[in-house]
Amino acid sequence: MIPVGQNDSPFVRRVAVTLNLYSFPFRRRPFSVFKDFDAVLALNPLGKLPVLTLDDGENLFDSRAILDYLDGLVEPGRCLLPLAEPERHRVLRVEAVAVGLCEKLYELIYEFARRQVGKQDPGVVARTERQVRSALDRLEALRPSPWLHGASLTRADVTAAIAVTYLREKQAGFVSRSEHPALQALCDRCEATDPFRDAAYSAAEAARSGWRPRAVHDQG
Repeated sequence: MIPVGQNDSPFVRRVAVTLNLYSFPFRRRPFSVFKDFDAVLALNPLGKLPVLTLDDGENLFDSRAILDYLDGLVEPGRCLLPLAEPERHRVLRVEAVAVGLCEKLYELIYEFARRQVGKQDPGVVARTERQVRSALDRLEALRPSPWLHGASLTRADVTAAIAVTYLREKQAGFVSRSEHPALQALCDRCEATDPFRDAAYSAAEAARSGWRPRAVHDQG
């Protein structure tokens, strides 16, 4: 299998980390949706990443669909998503908050990394920042000790930890670590493991795609 995308993307990373957790061998193609758009568009009609190219050449896209496919390849006891209700929908609900956090962080970062200076919409920025804080507060309220739901690591934990790393790397200073200590501890715990380290966030790949950090004076 070949995951396609850069490891500064939380959506790409959650696929790569899951492949590691499931012990699936893979070689990643670090395409950028900005620098390699034509190549990405040939893989996904929406021009978005991640994409997972299967051994037969078929392409899967959207991290939710890719993780659903990977879950179906492992024995039930190793699956990162409970198979039985009500645990299944409860983990999916937490994962939805974590995925939404990634999406809102991406939107916030896009305002400053991709738009011309002075072209940001203050109303959009304020609304998106409020959504980010709301998602962080909801995840923190679950008090992961050590996990967000249940007695073992799930897709919700994988995605939440990756979202916090994304926040740290892309929006340093936006929120203090002291505001969400349990969530920060979850991130540290996950990032210290081999499956996460072997698919670590890549600042070099972020730079290659043309990302620029949000200026400190813009973080008001």
